[in-house]
Amino acid sequence: MTRLFQTTLKYSIVIFARGSLLAVAVSFAAPLAIASLFAPATLASEIASSQRLVAQTHSLDRINPVSKLVDIKPTDWTFQALQSLIERYGCIAGFEDNTYRGNRSLSRYEFAAALDSCLENITKSEINSVNRRDLTLLHRLQADFARELALMRGKIDGIEARTTELEANQFSPTTKLEGEVLLQLGDSFSQSNDESQTFLGYRARLYFDTSFTGKDLLRTRLEAKDIGRLDEVTDTVMTRLGTDGESADENEGGIDLELFYRFPLARRTEVLVGPKGVDPDDIAEALSPFSSSSGGAVSRFGRRDPATLRGPGGTGLGFIHQFSDRLRGSIGYFASSDNAADPEPGNGLFNGSYSALAQLVVAPTEELDLALTYTHKYEGFDDVNVMDNTGSFNANEPFGKNATASDNLGWQFNWKINSNFELGGWVGYTKAHQEQRGNADATIWNGALTFAFPDLLAENNLGGIIIGVPPIVTENDEENLEDPQTSLHLEALYRIEVTDQIEITPGVFVITNPNHEDREAIWVGTIRTKFSF
Repeated sequence: MTRLFQTTLKYSIVIFARGSLLAVAVSFAAPLAIASLFAPATLASEIASSQRLVAQTHSLDRINPVSKLVDIKPTDWTFQALQSLIERYGCIAGFEDNTYRGNRSLSRYEFAAALDSCLENITKSEINSVNRRDLTLLHRLQADFARELALMRGKIDGIEARTTELEANQFSPTTKLEGEVLLQLGDSFSQSNDESQTFLGYRARLYFDTSFTGKDLLRTRLEAKDIGRLDEVTDTVMTRLGTDGESADENEGGIDLELFYRFPLARRTEVLVGPKGVDPDDIAEALSPFSSSSGGAVSRFGRRDPATLRGPGGTGLGFIHQFSDRLRGSIGYFASSDNAADPEPGNGLFNGSYSALAQLVVAPTEELDLALTYTHKYEGFDDVNVMDNTGSFNANEPFGKNATASDNLGWQFNWKINSNFELGGWVGYTKAHQEQRGNADATIWNGALTFAFPDLLAENNLGGIIIGVPPIVTENDEENLEDPQTSLHLEALYRIEVTDQIEITPGVFVITNPNHEDREAIWVGTIRTKFSF
């Protein structure tokens, strides 16, 4: 009788457990495969399984507690309990047909992974109808698998910590290739002595940007170009385009090289050093929205202040420091590449032509930037070009070919009045001194106002007007080298973004009293097309 009572009691417990709980398995290493283990049994398989359980109860003296089980089988109450929770609350995703396909045993850690996933999803979800019975069931499952859950979560935390450390410290050197091609159509026009012809030129650049730490930049730029210089037919450098010139001759490979390395020296300090193609405007800022040769002003003068942001260069070293969110500064030294690479007397880094600068940029507000720049230049005999081909002949060679030193002071501003209008400009002052065959001094001024219209007529387009006075010699101890008239530079342009990779910029500028002389005005028209890839 006692034997029959025990058997009946065991049978009742098993049937009750089978009717109320379903189990699930989720593999920690392969979540989808674990999800496949949870398939609702068919009615026939349920009956067959129940019959087998009833038969097994006759040979069982007791039911093993969950904590003693090595594997969790589909017939165990824990398996069925978790499956019932999954079906009611959808706490584990299955296959596309919403089945879990469970038909094999799980290790305790696989089961713990499934339980942890279900608990996490129920906790994160907005389910507000978890009944008391299910809460009790969840607490019991957590208690029975507390050891496995704790060990598994500890391993996961360790893996996450190591992964975070690797992501923060591991970086493989990478090189990014970018390219840019310009096609430029241009011509100049004048009522008298108009000898220029319409031309079509090109400029192609390839950028190889390499980073070794993720915070540095090694740039190698290759350039080939041939865009006509209008000054060769107009007899004034004031008509030069912002992109004109030719690349190195065939004896030098026909390619111009720019090479520099930029890296952080401290949290707020960067260093830029390069043997080729490094100029003052690579260290000091040009605040004008028209400073880019490929996307800004179409003229050479209209890009930036020539007194402080142009000069001898090519080989350079500079430091850029962010003092605060509102104040930043830079210093730099630049030597002519031809001189810097030559060890002969009168050349080298410090004996040839050079320029040195210091700049402070203040941003009183997010919309307004102000900059003050000082540049000292020295240009040796037959290498004098104080204004870098942007003003009158006298401004570029105030004492002829004789060695010249100059102190240059420039002030810039750019004010973003609103999202569609910016007002900016600069004033440059130069005091030049003759260093060879004389002791004369000269004063040179230049300045411009810029009006920018971002997103004009369409997003990412840019309209612009530039009104300025190219470098002019107002005083010179050699009176015959003073400029007798004053030229005005009037420029208008409209950059159109056709696609993300194609821009077309028609532009026109007029020079009154070219070369600061009493001459007929010269008009220059151009269409610049840029392809980026």
